[in-house]
Amino acid sequence: MRAWLLVLASVFLAACSAPLSGGSSDDSAKWQGTWKMVSAIAGGEQQQGDMSWVVDGDHYTIILNGQHHMDPYYIKLDHGRVDVFHHDTPAGTYGGSLKGIYKLSGDSLTVCYDLKGARYPRSFDAGVGSGQVLYQFQRTR
Repeated sequence: MRAWLLVLASVFLAACSAPLSGGSSDDSAKWQGTWKMVSAIAGGEQQQGDMSWVVDGDHYTIILNGQHHMDPYYIKLDHGRVDVFHHDTPAGTYGGSLKGIYKLSGDSLTVCYDLKGARYPRSFDAGVGSGQVLYQFQRTR
């Protein structure tokens, strides 16, 4: 069940619309590279799975359970906030855009998304009923 929730959270990330450019150039440079997930929490439950993000320029791709998915997830960074855009989604489903917050500390990246894309999270929390997912990543390259 937990692996399914991790995949589901990744699918929510894929449910986004059109790319944006710009953002915080300092943080954009710091995001570049490969980030391995060390933990994920959704709905208050720890999620299991092997996931990495490969950030290249204004987008990232996902490696999930050893398979590199080449669909780009376009990102816009702005002073601790992140918007993610992927592709059009049918009306009434998760998607449109994801709004998140992030913090960088050396080779650690923490990202929290509102899975409905309705607002930026106010805290790095993914408790029961929050509608948020919280990722912790470690830079591998």
